[in-house]
Amino acid sequence: MELAFDLLEMSLVTLVILIGSASQAAIGMGLNLFAIPLLLLINPIYAPGPVLVASFTLSFLALWRVPAKVNRSELTFALAGLAMGTAGAGLVAALIDSSNLTRLLGAFVVLGVGLALSGWSAPLTRSNLVAAGGGAGFLGTIAGVHAPPIALLYQGLEPDRVRGAILTFVGIGNLFSIIALMIVGRFGSDQILATALLIPGVLLGLWMAPGLARLINARLLRTLVLSISAISGLLLVFG
Repeated sequence: MELAFDLLEMSLVTLVILIGSASQAAIGMGLNLFAIPLLLLINPIYAPGPVLVASFTLSFLALWRVPAKVNRSELTFALAGLAMGTAGAGLVAALIDSSNLTRLLGAFVVLGVGLALSGWSAPLTRSNLVAAGGGAGFLGTIAGVHAPPIALLYQGLEPDRVRGAILTFVGIGNLFSIIALMIVGRFGSDQILATALLIPGVLLGLWMAPGLARLINARLLRTLVLSISAISGLLLVFG
């Protein structure tokens, strides 16, 4: 799949990234779940690699703009699992052809939405951090969806801690997944150009995030983002 410099396509792509970025900066998640299935429907060149770079950039810009609480010891155990899950997913991505990978992406997006909506939570222990990190690494590399497994462990904690944990983990997870995709040949010069085209939407979304957070209830925003993500994922699986 190649880039097409079509005005309508570029406008749609920028709008999708803007909405996803504003959501992630405001509530800690949303860009990858929202953007990847929609961008795959528009043009598969944009996902998952370019969106992962956009999400990496957004995560750390959001943390820099509004600092949050990060527990480094918890992060260490989660990153150990992340490395293992990312390596396994890289092997899977190398063995699957593009058409089947798109369906798998859609299926994992739906799985990510299901996890995010499940309401299930687990104790914040070292073993659970490793397990959640592994699941996030696998889901994130295949489908760009790192947040849900980690979010399950932090449900119910204070918002600053949840936001800090998810944004930090997602940012580092995106970097791991980008490296894995480069190694297996799924992120090349076309994806680098596609990434550059996503950055304006990221910056606009980050700028709009504070207003969005004040205007829309966080629970409602999360529900809307996850609903659209699930529908888009299903279209990829059965389309």
